[in-house]
Order: sequence, then C-alpha cells, then structure tokens
Amino acid sequence: MDYPPGMMNAMNGMPPPRRPNDPNRSSPNYANQYSSADYRIRQMAFPPNDYRPAPYAAMNIMNQQTHPTPFRPSPTAQRPSGVAVLIPGPSPSHSFRNPSLPLPSRPPTHSTQRSTSTPTPVPRPIASAHPVPQSYPIDYQLLLLSLAEDYLATAHGQAFDANFKDREKSRQLYYKLVAAGLACMEAVMKRFKLQPQMEANLRLRYASVLYEETENMMEAEQCLSDGIKLCDRYRFFDFKYNMEHLLAQVLFKGSPRASLKFLDGVIKDAEAYQHAAWLYALRFLKVSLLLQLPSHQDTLSAFTQLRSISARADQASDKAVLAVASVLEALVHLRQSSSAETIEQAQRAIALARSLQHGSVTGQLAQLAVLTNILDLSCSLQQFDPVQSVIKMQAMQASLESPHDGWSADGSFLVAVSSQNASQTSNGNGVVRKDSKGLPSILFSWAPWTDVYALGYLLSSLSIAHRNTSDGLRSEQMLKEGIRYLDRNPVKADSVLESISATASRNTWRRTLECFLRLHLVFALCTRTAWAPAQEQLQKLQENTISAPDKPDILDRLILYLDGIINQGTGHLSTALSIFQRPCFSITTKPTSPAHTDLCILSTFNTILIIRPPNHPSHHTLPALLSSLHAHLPRITSTKPLLSAYNIILATTPNPSPPTIVRTKQYLQAALQAAKSAGNNQLTCVTLNFMSYKFFKGVVGEQAEKSARASENLARKGMDALWRSVSSGVVAETLEMAGKGDEAERVRVVGREIARGLPEGVCRWDKGDEGDVEMS
Repeated sequence: MDYPPGMMNAMNGMPPPRRPNDPNRSSPNYANQYSSADYRIRQMAFPPNDYRPAPYAAMNIMNQQTHPTPFRPSPTAQRPSGVAVLIPGPSPSHSFRNPSLPLPSRPPTHSTQRSTSTPTPVPRPIASAHPVPQSYPIDYQLLLLSLAEDYLATAHGQAFDANFKDREKSRQLYYKLVAAGLACMEAVMKRFKLQPQMEANLRLRYASVLYEETENMMEAEQCLSDGIKLCDRYRFFDFKYNMEHLLAQVLFKGSPRASLKFLDGVIKDAEAYQHAAWLYALRFLKVSLLLQLPSHQDTLSAFTQLRSISARADQASDKAVLAVASVLEALVHLRQSSSAETIEQAQRAIALARSLQHGSVTGQLAQLAVLTNILDLSCSLQQFDPVQSVIKMQAMQASLESPHDGWSADGSFLVAVSSQNASQTSNGNGVVRKDSKGLPSILFSWAPWTDVYALGYLLSSLSIAHRNTSDGLRSEQMLKEGIRYLDRNPVKADSVLESISATASRNTWRRTLECFLRLHLVFALCTRTAWAPAQEQLQKLQENTISAPDKPDILDRLILYLDGIINQGTGHLSTALSIFQRPCFSITTKPTSPAHTDLCILSTFNTILIIRPPNHPSHHTLPALLSSLHAHLPRITSTKPLLSAYNIILATTPNPSPPTIVRTKQYLQAALQAAKSAGNNQLTCVTLNFMSYKFFKGVVGEQAEKSARASENLARKGMDALWRSVSSGVVAETLEMAGKGDEAERVRVVGREIARGLPEGVCRWDKGDEGDVEMS
C-alpha cells in the first residue's frame, strides 16, 4: 500500500505539501478534504484555548493505551470515516523542508525610485461579522507522536482480523501500520531535541513496540541502553527500572543466561536503594524467566526467588505480594512433579495463600482467589481423591460464578505494595504504577475471564469423571459445553487492543484448551465402550491439532495413545500393538514429563495384555516387559489407578509361570483396594470379575453369588458393554451351579444380546454353545 504524500512527509519530520489548484482550499487556515485513498487527511485551525504545550501533551499521549486525541476539533467539524489523522497547516517557525520540493517564488521587491504611473487605489477593508481565524505554530513532535499512536491503535484493532482469518491483505496492512508508527517515533528521536523525561518515555515506548512487534532485538537493546544512560544522568528511577525490566526480556530471547546475569545486577541495585516495589517486580520477572528453562536447577532457582519475595513481603507486611508468591510457589510445585511430597508442599503454600486472602487488600483480587481454587482442585485430582475433588470443584465454581466486574479485558491485575514505596512510583503505565487508591502496585498478566471460565469446564469434568456413567453422563456434558462455550465466546476485535503476537498466543491457548476438552471426551467415550463416537471425536481432535501452532508435545502422544486404545477396543490388535511399541512410548527411554512417564507405563500395560496369550508371536518378550516396569515402581505406587492396573496384570500374567494362589489373592486385594480408593469403577469391575472367575468358579454359596452380582452391577453402571457380557456369563454359571437354571438362562440371554453389539474382533463364539463368549 502506498502512503499519501502528507503521511510520508510527516514521517520524515516535514510539513505535508500543498496541492495546487485545490478548490476546497481558500486559505491555509481552513480544512482541506483529501480523498479516501489518502486516508482523508485534513488541515484544521484551532482556537488558542485548545492548544497544549508540547512536552506535557506528548507525555500524556505516550502514557495512554487507547487512541490518542491531541486536539479537540470544533463541534461543527465532522470526522470522516476510515483512518483519519489531523495535520495542521505549516508553520514558518520550523525549518524542516523537503529538499525535493522547489522553494516558493518570492514576491517582486518595490523599487526605491518614484514611479511615473498612476497609483492604483487600495480598497478599504470591509468589516465582517466573523473574525478571521488566527494561525498558530505547529508542534511537530506532538504531531508525529500522535500519528504513531494512531497507527499503532489502528494496527492493534486489525490484529484480530490479521491473525484469526489469516487474510494476507489484512496482515500486510497491519505490518505497514506498525512500521509507520515506528517510523514516526524514530523521526522524533532523531530529528528533535527532546526534554529528558519525554525522551525517556519515548525510548521506552519505541523499544516495547520493537520487542512486541518485530525481531529487531539489537535495535531494541541499543535504544534501551541509551535510555538507561539518560535515566542515570537525570535520576529517573521509574523509567530506568521499566527499561531494565524490558531489557531483561529482550536479552532473554537471544541469550537466557546473559539475561539472568543482567537481572541479578539490577536486583542488587534495587535492593541497595530499598526500592521494594521494583525489587518484587524484578524477582517475579526472574521467576517467570527461570520457569521457561528446562533444567531442574533453574526450577530450584525459581523457588529461591519466590522464598526471597515471601520473606521480604512478610517482613514488610505486604500481604498481597506474599499471597501471590505463595500461589506461584504452589503452581511451580505442581508443575515440577506429581509425587505425594510435592503435592503436600503445594497444599502448604495454598493454605498460606488462603489465610492471607481474607484481608481488605487481598480479598479484592478475584483472579487470585480463582487461581487458588484451581490449584487446590488440581492437588486433589493429582491425589485421585474423588470426595475432595467434588468439594473443591464446587468452591472453584462458586468463585467463577461470583461477580467479575473488576476483571480487566486482557486479564491483567494489580497487586498493591505498602505505601512507604510510593515515592519511587509514577502514575504512568509501567510495570509498577499507582492504583486508584494511590498505592504502588505491580502489574501481573493472566488470562481473561472467558478463558478461565472455559478452563473451569475441563476441571469440573475431571472432578466427576469417576461417576460419569452413574450420574447421567454429566462429565461428558461438561466437556461438550466447554467446547460450545469457546465457540460462543470467540476473541473479539474490540475487546482489547493488543499486538498480533499477543492475539496469536491467546488464540493458541484457546485452541489447546479445546483440544484437551476433546481429548478427555474421547477418554470418557472409550471408558463406556462407545467406539463410534470416540472415533468421530478423535478425527476432529486430529484436525484441530494440525492447524494448532505451538501445541504441547504431550498432546500428540496422547492422541496417538487414544488411537491405539480405540484399535485395541475394536479388535484391531496388530495396529494397536504397532502404536504401543513406538519409540515415543518406550519405557526404557527417559521421559520428558510426568505425563509422558504415565503414557509409557500405560502403553507397556496395553502391550502386555495383547501379547499375553502363549500363541502370540511376541509372547517371548513378556518377561522383559514385566522387568522393565520395576524401574518405575515409585511412580506406579504413588498413582492409585496405575497401581490397581499393575496388580491386575501381575495376577493374570504368567512370568514365566502363573502366580500362586496366595500371590494372586494378594495382587487382587491390592488392586481392589487401590481401585476403590481412586473411585475407579471400571478397574473395580475388572478385579471382581476375575476374582469370581478365579476363586468362585464351580463353588456353590452365597459369597460366590454376591461377588458375581457385584461385578455385574458395576459393569451395568459403567455402561461397559464388554464387561457386561463377561459378567453376565459369570453370573449365569454361578446361578446354574446353585440350581437356579431359569434365572441363569435369562441372564445368559441378556449377555448374549450385549455381546452381539460388540465389534467382531473383540469376542469369539464357541461352536458348541452359542451363549459362551470369550475375549479374543
């Protein structure tokens, strides 16, 4: 897109050229309407009381996040539609001129000799009822800064269209608008002598746009370095800390270790000057940077920084800061591991945060209360405690349903610091700013309310997943409602003006959340053997992940594992085995995360179940697979469902010979206890079925009948067609041994009808008896 001459001259620090023979222009002081292709630039004159001094007006514009308005036009002036900028007429007080334009011709000078011609009479001025408007000098600094903010505000309004709809024209327009805004700011810095405070503000704004919108990190680093020197010269502490805060992020993109080393020096300076608010902000920044690094040592360093924040906040009675540090500590604990010790430490941090959220300052932070409830629920989910999960789910839902008027559109919130540090805080829009009460506050960024509310659907579904089939499929309904909620509440272009990178990050997060909602929906469908809907949802999930950029690696592994589960559940054992034996599921490799470890263990379980028959070609690898599980016993024993499944496999798999009766009883008792403790009805049903088959087959008695009927009831409640058919056969045999032939026949008929609805590869019919069903 070509820029109009007025815009290009404004970017170069020069007045726009006048169009010759313009019928709408009768005087340099009146408005000139350009065409829509020229962004409808017009020139206007303003009364004296609407003119503001340059430094203060420009500083005010730089501190605004919305569309700036440098002047107030008269009420009769109508602003045209589209992108409009106000360019006053040229002023003789500025000497910036385009060299390519010719100089205006001078009027002829009068001769000193007396003319012999008759003098022409001079007409007398005619009095007019309307005074002639006066012209005023133009402040090109303010003009260019206003243009820069106009361009950036317009570009950020286009970010939604350029990112989501992926229109090349919209994206190119976005890039051109950002480039024009940067050019205006660069022209001001290079061509004008600015006041120190205004220059520091401009350098910070210019570097922040370079960091967010471009890859010119060297230019941003140089701009910030010069700005820091300027702030040192004039003792602008607030600007200096903001620049150093941004410079650490700029350096982290190229050299993380250099960034952390630079940040250590800044933290020492803030501690020496006793600037507590900035000391908190810089330490929180270091925590966020350390958590982006993969090594365990960096995680320990993050804990050290959080404990330093907590100690100082406790000493200074900064309860809000202490609460935030405690919540972040719990978050890092859950991120690090899911062991019992780690979860206990996270719960201690959450308890401390809850004890601080009853004050007048911390009680107003709705985001902090919601985050605390989310982390508390996550701890119970990691512990597989169904009772506590339901209780904490209700607390989380209550916090989400509470009024959220104070929740900002972009999800950011302010955490107040004690008033003794107010002298180092300005009223600007930096990291540390004053809130409505005049207290210095630290700005934190989080998710918008709609995104957090959608996350609540996922966590609520996981909390009641253990009773999905017995509770009217509520867990599945929450997952489906979460997907619909994301579709009904898309990211709107007018919700918040943000850069295209910020919009893309939020879009990626929402797509990832939708993928996890569908992922758990497929798990729920597989649990009740609804293979056709599960396959349909898996295909949608695979389509979404193809178009989802920067998705987590574990998501692809989970999708692949679900593909293997569906193939195994529908009888395609060869395909399923080839999936479970892929290198990404190898239990001998070092997993990248606790979730990856669980997938490797589960894939090994599925492989053992497939190759367990003695006639299978890979049956000889069974002892090696069972031995490889011993290296992961700490993880297995700390996870109740894994422990239950592991004991079932040990009780039913020869290694190399079948276990003894005593061993089998021990394994089954451990499996039953772990399954009941986790609230897993499916594993309980499998265990009871095998116990009835192993210990009560051919036995007549009340205990044998109770065991068989209990397994049948669990299979019916779990809506598991496979195990309903199996348990029906076990009950029929038990009733037949007890002399209840009619009832046994009715149960056998029900089991036969259920088995006919199973996939062909799952079961086989013995030739002698149509009612006998066995797993393949």
